[in-house]
Order: sequence, then structure tokens, then C-alpha cells
Amino acid sequence: RILDGDIVYIRKQPDVENGEIAAVLIGDEATLKRVYKYPGQVVLQPANPKYAPMIYAGESINDMRILGKAVFFVSMVK
Repeated sequence: RILDGDIVYIRKQPDVENGEIAAVLIGDEATLKRVYKYPGQVVLQPANPKYAPMIYAGESINDMRILGKAVFFVSMVK
């Protein structure tokens, strides 16, 4: 599980497989989300269950862009 303050290594690539964690650019902000792709829509699922998934469909899919796949992380918890 990736926590605040952890260091995440991202492999730059324009797409990820269904269910993988990706760095995603939404507007001018990058975030880590688990990506689920369905016909005509993309769902970005946060790791924290307190937050709702972000659903992009139709033209709104153009509002987000996958920057790369999370391939490794280092926990900074002491």
C-alpha cells in the first residue's frame, strides 16, 4: 500500500493495463490512481476508500492523461 510521503517510481508510458496503478494528469495536477477501463469510460479509483472514484466518459476522457505506470515504491515510514 502506498502512503503519503512514500517515493513512487513511475515508468513513463501512455497506457496501463486494467487495474494497474498509474500516474495520471488531471488538468495541471498529477495523482496516483488505480485505472479501470470499460467501453467508453475510464474509472480512476483512489486507494483511500474515503474518496469517490473519478469517472471519465465521452469527451471528458480528454480531461485526463496517463503519464506512466507505478512500478516500485519505497516506504518512508519510520
